[in-house]
Amino acid sequence: MIRSALAIFSLGMSLILSLQTEAVFSQPNNNEWIKVYFNMPSDHSVALPGNESHDNRDLIGTLESLIDSASFSVDLNIYDFEHPRIAYALVRAKQRGVRVRVVTDNHNRTDGGKLDQIIWEILEDADIVSIDDDGDVYDTDGSIIDHDLVNDGSDMHNKFAVIDHLSESPFDDYVWSGSTNLTYTGAYNTNHTIIIKDPDIATVYAEEFEQMWGGSGDYPNPESAGFHKDKVNVSQNVFDVGGTRVEVYFAPINRDRTKPSVSDRLVDLIKNEAQHDINFQAFAITPSIPISEQIWQQTADGHILLRGVIDRSFYSRYESTGDIWGSPEARMGNRLILPAQETRKLHHKIILLDTEHPDPTDVGVTVAGSYNFSSNAEMNNDENTLIIFSDEITNQFHQDLMGVISRAQGTTHPPAPEIDPEQWYDVYSITDGSRFEIEVVPGFGYGVRFLGVDVPSIYAGGDSARFYSGAAADYLQNILEGRKVRIKGYDGGVPGSRYNAFQAYVEMEHEDGPVSLNKLLLEKGYGTTSVYYRQHTDSARAFKEYENHAKENELGLWRVPDKIGTKVLRAQELDTGNPLNVVFPVNLNTADSATLQLLPGIGPAYASRIIDYREEHGGFNSIDEITNIRGIGPKTLQRLRPIVTID
Repeated sequence: MIRSALAIFSLGMSLILSLQTEAVFSQPNNNEWIKVYFNMPSDHSVALPGNESHDNRDLIGTLESLIDSASFSVDLNIYDFEHPRIAYALVRAKQRGVRVRVVTDNHNRTDGGKLDQIIWEILEDADIVSIDDDGDVYDTDGSIIDHDLVNDGSDMHNKFAVIDHLSESPFDDYVWSGSTNLTYTGAYNTNHTIIIKDPDIATVYAEEFEQMWGGSGDYPNPESAGFHKDKVNVSQNVFDVGGTRVEVYFAPINRDRTKPSVSDRLVDLIKNEAQHDINFQAFAITPSIPISEQIWQQTADGHILLRGVIDRSFYSRYESTGDIWGSPEARMGNRLILPAQETRKLHHKIILLDTEHPDPTDVGVTVAGSYNFSSNAEMNNDENTLIIFSDEITNQFHQDLMGVISRAQGTTHPPAPEIDPEQWYDVYSITDGSRFEIEVVPGFGYGVRFLGVDVPSIYAGGDSARFYSGAAADYLQNILEGRKVRIKGYDGGVPGSRYNAFQAYVEMEHEDGPVSLNKLLLEKGYGTTSVYYRQHTDSARAFKEYENHAKENELGLWRVPDKIGTKVLRAQELDTGNPLNVVFPVNLNTADSATLQLLPGIGPAYASRIIDYREEHGGFNSIDEITNIRGIGPKTLQRLRPIVTID
């Protein structure tokens, strides 16, 4: 079992080894401190003197290092767990005699298929037991003890770990938290992690953990375990960490509302603390919740600067429905709200107050953790929120924010994932004939375009396909089916990347030896030569000859040269290629059953459920809602997201 896990584990190692990793213990000598890490480039031009953020970091490694340092206990509370690096770190800890306990989300136990199964097999072989928010216990003998706790579809959405709280010394305790899931894709989403060394904060995180574990023992107790609305407040919410005020809150609100409301606290915080600027980075920030309403109202008179970046999937929803975050007013005057342009998802859940305040008596405030700014986070899901009153910490988050804003505005570009030009990659998806994605790690496809070749594209609008795009999409779909590719730059090395896609010479694996796809597309008339991006001189010359061959023989699009480059109705392209490619993206709100069944993993039963759902609810308001369909989980959503729309 472990050998099969190692095979998957090795897929991401080339990236991991290339990332900067810093031991988390290179800290000041005081016994209480806070340190934050980011995995994307920050803008250090806004750093306070001596306060540059820790960017471009290996976020999985920040937890791995802590687990490897543990001498007494590791309590891990994680929404999605599929990364073998952490599983093996837990195994090493267990072998050292460290007590290891794991709480996770029920839905993510199995939605990842083989990836999830491998994790639980690794833990099982090491005699590590775990419990999820349905009360199901994965025992050390491989059995699953089934329970049925009150769940109602809510998420155990936490991402935190408590290290060595079992030690009698108050100087051994660490808490790891932030926005990062322990998945392969977590390293490519824009994320952060926070490490706090403080015994009191570790105590309340341990209290929260043990409510879900069902006690303080080595084995979980489902009869006493509480999740979601069945938890009480922890013993303390306000702390002093080496002179820095820190507040800790856990969602959701409980049934009798005796717990502090995270939403109420954040509204009050924004109202009373923001004097100069309000900033946020959000995977999602529902426009109608009190937090959004307070931010919008407080910046209405123009005196307080508002900056925000929202993940594209949710920003598009707000824009299409005319909500405040996607309105023209959100980009006027003192307000600047942008859709993210990141390598993958903008996964932060961050609010920053007074990052650039001129008042020496004021202090910057950071809100971070797992709490998405939504009603679900407040009312249903298990979440944790940190509020940190610190100019230094807030400035480090500000550096990250300004890096995200620069990419959203197009003044800088998101980093491409590390790849090996000699490695053969699986094809993750095909957008059309001009672009496909390679699977960099499980669950993450990154775009590839053909260097030196202009292939007609299919865009989102019904009238914006290019002539012969259907035929090109059909050809690429057929020729790549079941084959691997490797991609190279103009010099045979790593290709350059712009607009979230490599510009590459693409070789296809073939029984007779590698085949150049760039050459094939030109020879057969599915594209024309392109002068954009740096090319090898010999390749550019040869590509022109391939194009002339297709032109002279009237192959492909050269049969009607006057139409090359023209825009046509996308429906017309159905006659030139496979509808599977031409209809992408599929509109979940309008597609008929036959079209829905073209989507991967969607058969007649699921297509019927999708249609029934949209009729009952008046349509999908977000692509993520498709997980409300029985049998469709987050992993299927990952596959569908690039090829579906709701607009």
